[in-house]
Formats: sequence, structure tokens, C-alpha cells
Amino acid sequence: MIHQQHHHLISNLLHFLAGGTLGMVAASLSVHFGWRSADRLPGESRWPHCVYCMRPFAWQQVFPLFAWLLRYDTLSFPCPCGEKKGLWTLPAAEMLGFALGVYGMYLAGWSAMAIPLCLVLGLLPAIALIDLYFGVIPDELNILIALFGLFWIWLSGGDIFNALIVIAAMLALGLFCALVYSRLRGREMLGLGDVKFFAAAGFWLQPEVAPWFLALAGLIGAVIGFGWQRVSGNKESPFAPALCIALAACILYQVMRMP
Repeated sequence: MIHQQHHHLISNLLHFLAGGTLGMVAASLSVHFGWRSADRLPGESRWPHCVYCMRPFAWQQVFPLFAWLLRYDTLSFPCPCGEKKGLWTLPAAEMLGFALGVYGMYLAGWSAMAIPLCLVLGLLPAIALIDLYFGVIPDELNILIALFGLFWIWLSGGDIFNALIVIAAMLALGLFCALVYSRLRGREMLGLGDVKFFAAAGFWLQPEVAPWFLALAGLIGAVIGFGWQRVSGNKESPFAPALCIALAACILYQVMRMP
């Protein structure tokens, strides 16, 4: 009996570690390549570069976790060449991705469905941080959310037609806010990257949960916007952090309700 309990504990720990690793890898690669996508000029390489000297990364400098552990003076969060300090975004995204991956695996259990779940949960911290810095959501990351969502529907036996209805409704609402409501208010209320995020999120949201996602994103966005205005003095705040928090909460809620 003790041997069986010990084996069960080790098995669970390995499963949680696998989920956390998937989330961390997704977060790390998304920050590296998404950051470059948001920052690069037309015609420049998409391969990640050092933010200080602009030298392309070596392959080991892109590898999750080791990209930081192998650097000199790791705790100061340096760039690869060691000249720029305080670059906390990558370790923050990796730690959040790992934690979300572990929790996703805990809720979903060890199954094929856990793979797209942990991967998309790892994407969300990266998207939030990139939008905080650059005010954009890279198209590649929105596409990955949609692809992982399609993979999730297939593995979980979900209804693709319900998903298409939610996607169409979310896209229509996003376009209305971006093109019509923004014009009525005289300022941008929703960027096109946010609109694409709305559509990609539709792959993950059940029809009855989608309104809660919108309400939660609006509430969190208002709180972040208030704090952003007080700190920066800018009336326009990035909306992706609120969208990412709301989507993660709704996805995890749906997984908790699964039989």
C-alpha cells in the first residue's frame, strides 16, 4: 500500500512538472519571438535579438529557463551580453507560464487534452507583457491561441459549430468596438490586435461563458486603466492584460466543470 501511494505521488509530480514545462516553454518562446515581432522593423529578421546590442541570440539563449541560468549575474536579469539590466519580463513570463501549466494539468489530469491547455495558458502571460511594453498583440500569438483552441475542441470532443457561433459573435463585437464605438467616443476603444484576440478566444469559450469573459475583461480592464492613468498619466491603457487574465480564468473555470 505504501509503495502504491509513493508511486502515485511520483506520477502526479511528474505530470505536474510536464504541465508546468509546457506552460513555461510556451511563455518563453512567445516572449522571445513575440517581443521581436512587436519590435522589429519591416524587412528585419524575426529571430530574437539582444535588446541592447541587437546581436541575434544563439540557440541556447532562446532555450527556456537556461536562457537565464547560463547568463552572468543571473539575478540582475541581464540581457545576453550583460550590458542591460533589469529585464524581468522573460523570467516573469516563464514563472507565470509554469504556474499556470501546473494548475492546468492539476485540473485536466494527465491526458492529451492537457497539452493544448497548458500551452495556451503559457501564451497568455507573454501576450500581456508584450502589450504592456509595445501596445500591440503579435498576430502570430493570436493565431497560436486559435490553433491550440481548435486542437482542444478536437481532443475534448467539443462542438465546433458552437465554437464558430461564439467566434463570429466575438469578432462582430470586437469590430463594432474598434470601428464604430471608437469613432463615437472620438478615441480608440479597442485595437485590431484586441479584436483578433476576441476571435481567437472564441475557440476556447463555451456560449454560456463568453458573456462572463467579456464582463470580467471589462472589469479588470477598468481597474488596470485606472492604475495605468494614475501611474503614467496616459488615458489609453493596454487591454491585453485584462483579456489574458479573463480568458485564463474562464478556461480554468470550464475545465473545473468538465465531467
